Amino acid sequence: MPVLVRGACDPLAGMHAVFATLLALAQRERDGTGRLVEAVMVEAALNAAAEQVIEYDATGELLQRSGNRGRDAAPQGVYPCAGEDRWVALAVTSDQEWTALRGVLGEPAWSLENGLATAAGRHSAHDRIDAELAEWTAERDADDVCERLVRAGVPAAVVIPPREAVHNPQLRHRGLFELEEHPVTGDHEIPAMPFRFSQVERWARRPSPTLGEHNDEVLGEVAGVEELQQLRAAGVIGDRIVSR
Repeated sequence: MPVLVRGACDPLAGMHAVFATLLALAQRERDGTGRLVEAVMVEAALNAAAEQVIEYDATGELLQRSGNRGRDAAPQGVYPCAGEDRWVALAVTSDQEWTALRGVLGEPAWSLENGLATAAGRHSAHDRIDAELAEWTAERDADDVCERLVRAGVPAAVVIPPREAVHNPQLRHRGLFELEEHPVTGDHEIPAMPFRFSQVERWARRPSPTLGEHNDEVLGEVAGVEELQQLRAAGVIGDRIVSR
């Protein structure tokens, strides 16, 4: 399946607009004065990416892509484990955690080198450490690796793919997933709102609309039945994708 290239700017802009509108309504309740709310997508995006803007403004340096790595931890990454698509994430944020990680690994010779005793040394040797860790984790069960690391004091977690999230007992207990009955795609569970209201049992009141489902309802406000029929016959509107 191809990777879909998309960003979060559209929903972020909408969320910021909603928050601003709610604040304006709350202020109206206090002083009876209305507010003009302006929500600009690029401003919402820059607000979410403020770290990059501040970094450049303060140091003149541009943040670069670093994958799963971070400034404050080395090693830090996601490593393959035994089984199909099983991974564990870990981050070593201190010399004490590095010592603990070495213990879990059995203190192999490479981990005892003096150059790896400091955070700076581990950052410089990150590629090599990643290779050694990946070789070690690849032969072991992800849950076992995670348990051993956490017990030793190393921050770690098993990577949960989205397909397994629907079976997470905590999320199911919270009622995050709701059943949608869709006329095209059938019945399936979808994530609901990530918060709860005491008097709202279900957020998904109706399935997402099919293509052109509300053509008559919406366009009927500006066009008559005969005109809608003409538009439909000409292929201007419709309820299915037309390939030419």
